[in-house]
Amino acid sequence: MGSGGGGDKFDDIFMMQRTDKLGDEIEIIKSRNMAARVVRSLGLQKQMYNKGKIQSTVLHTSDEPFNFEIQSIADSSRGFSLLITMVGDNQFRINEQPQIHYFDQPINLPIVSFKIRSNGRDRRGFASEEFMVSWQPVENIALGLSEAINVNRTNDVTNVLNLSFQTENTKLGVDVVNQYMKEYQQASLEDKKQIAAQTLSFIDDQLDTVFMELGGVERNLQKYREKNRVIKPDMQAQLSLGEYTQTNTEQGKMGVKIKVIDQVLAYISDDQNRFKIVPSLMGIDNAGLSPSIMDYNKLQLERESSLRNTPHSNPVILTMEARLDKMRLDMIETLKNVRQSQMLELNQIQGKTQETNRLITSIPSKEKQMLEVTRQQSILQELYQYLLQKKLETAIASASTISNIKVIEPAMQAGGLVSPNKKGIYMIALFLGVAIPIGIVFLLEFLNDKVKSKSDIEQNTAAPILGEIGHSEEGNALVVTKNNRKFVAEQFRVIRSNLQYILPKVDKPVMLVTSSFSGEGKSFISTNIGSVIALSGKRTVILEFDIRKPKIMHGLGLHERKGITNYLVGSVSLNEVLYPVPGVDNLFVLPCGPVPPNPAEMLLNEMVDKMFRELKSQFDTIIIDTAPVGLVSDAISLSKFADSSIYIVRHGYTLKKQLQLIDEIYQQNKLPRLSIIINDIKGGGSYGGYYGYGGFGYGYGYGYGGNGNYFESDSSKKNKGWRKWITIGSKKQIKNSKQNSV
Repeated sequence: MGSGGGGDKFDDIFMMQRTDKLGDEIEIIKSRNMAARVVRSLGLQKQMYNKGKIQSTVLHTSDEPFNFEIQSIADSSRGFSLLITMVGDNQFRINEQPQIHYFDQPINLPIVSFKIRSNGRDRRGFASEEFMVSWQPVENIALGLSEAINVNRTNDVTNVLNLSFQTENTKLGVDVVNQYMKEYQQASLEDKKQIAAQTLSFIDDQLDTVFMELGGVERNLQKYREKNRVIKPDMQAQLSLGEYTQTNTEQGKMGVKIKVIDQVLAYISDDQNRFKIVPSLMGIDNAGLSPSIMDYNKLQLERESSLRNTPHSNPVILTMEARLDKMRLDMIETLKNVRQSQMLELNQIQGKTQETNRLITSIPSKEKQMLEVTRQQSILQELYQYLLQKKLETAIASASTISNIKVIEPAMQAGGLVSPNKKGIYMIALFLGVAIPIGIVFLLEFLNDKVKSKSDIEQNTAAPILGEIGHSEEGNALVVTKNNRKFVAEQFRVIRSNLQYILPKVDKPVMLVTSSFSGEGKSFISTNIGSVIALSGKRTVILEFDIRKPKIMHGLGLHERKGITNYLVGSVSLNEVLYPVPGVDNLFVLPCGPVPPNPAEMLLNEMVDKMFRELKSQFDTIIIDTAPVGLVSDAISLSKFADSSIYIVRHGYTLKKQLQLIDEIYQQNKLPRLSIIINDIKGGGSYGGYYGYGGFGYGYGYGYGGNGNYFESDSSKKNKGWRKWITIGSKKQIKNSKQNSV
């Protein structure tokens, strides 16, 4: 869309600065009033859809399979929808009801009365025989259409607008855009014709008034001439009269101007014309008044347009009325000032007339009276001719009025699919498919406050890592036996080798096993370390000193028996409570016995010292399974009997904050020769599907899953196709462990 004329015509339609006013015109095009005109012109209140398998498709009027003719609507403020299912060439059902209806048959429903007529179109090209007919009030359709139409400037230099409308039916979209331009052009013509009609009405009223006055003056002049028989004066009188006539002529012209000013001033001052358009100025010479009247008339038209959709009490309307009153008062004041200046000129002319009048004192008074009547007649004749001329000019201008809006190019459908953007959707789906899993994994890792990897331990504590134990699928707590070559059993053998770096010069070591809290596998580690040491030929005993929650006897499948607490109270001898572990030579267990009411105080009994002296005389290795050091003080109390301490950290179970406790114990030497065993490591996750064991290694690895296996296969796992490596230690940890063992 572009302007149809030059600068003057463009300013005439927009009445303000071009750049700013173009934005106002965009809002006019997108208004609900303009959309309602389009809806009524195209009949968009009624829409027909063809029901498909996935979605329904809107149909253009030229593609509708039949004519749906509405006879009457019960409530025009409410919309309705009907499902028409064709069952034959001229038969159909309504809303899936079993009753059959025929073409041209009047159908009366509570909401609408209608007929369906054949239009001869072939229905074989439609997705189905089901058609949805929808009817909505103009206001509802206009609201959606005003929001859907898109109006933009092509650029900041030209005054050209681009209209676009997105819809699944391209024919309908082309019709909507073209009709928008037709209605916009028609609206601009209506505004111009309204101004012209108002001006013609004003001129007609003034012509009637002047005609009546002129008729009265002419009758008076005729009677005066008939009664007084006026004749021509002598030559001197003619000369004086000539000058007098000239001044009278000037006075007459000035009188015409003042009378026009009075008429316009009376029209504007009349409260009945408060919200009426002011006619164009006729003969009033004032450069600032004409633009004020143009702005005043434009604001009147905007108010009338707004009142079509807005109540009088709306603040926008009240603001417009206030501006109109202010502009009207300003114009009245300007007209008064113009009239005052005209009166000053008239007074000057009248002064000249009086001077001339003295020169013609010899002219009979009757002739003077005749001249007054003639002057009045002349003024009215000139005014009447002037109004006739303006009426003709206004009528011609109104008849030849054309719109200042020019359509540069008619609407056309886009070359391809506008929406949805398949490529964009695929890219978004691909991005979400990658981002969401990564985000979930990152969130789970971020929220996980459990120990996930060996590096978590190394970053939070300086204590050396004695070894790592994988997840055991066996039901028994004892996994290390004489002929067992399974993977977890071999890990305990690696830990046995690493112990020589922790206790290089201790003949009969006492090892204390503890953890942060229950459930980290402390009893499981104690049992199997005892078993792997016993298999090396050393007599080993496991002390079940976790008196509050003993698990070793239960894990070995042994019944509860007398134990440590019975010995400490002196009811039994030490040999009576030492029980061999079935299936493992040289391995014994000393159960805790009945749980006493005061376990912590019992550990301070002097019988504890005696018990350890006797045990060292009978066994090569003593393993103390104590209560968690993070919960009770039992491990600290027993640490004086231990040569080394093994702290159990369970993968995916122990909290990271517990590592600070381990580091504090290690730094302050609360437990002797503290080292860490990482328990229950599962494949994958942060460990990447392999285990790095001990930290006291030699840089070699054991592989299985190839041509031969070092380890006995676990029947509970399917390891086919997998390849795992055991990395045992690092030189740095060997150095640290040697320093800690000194």
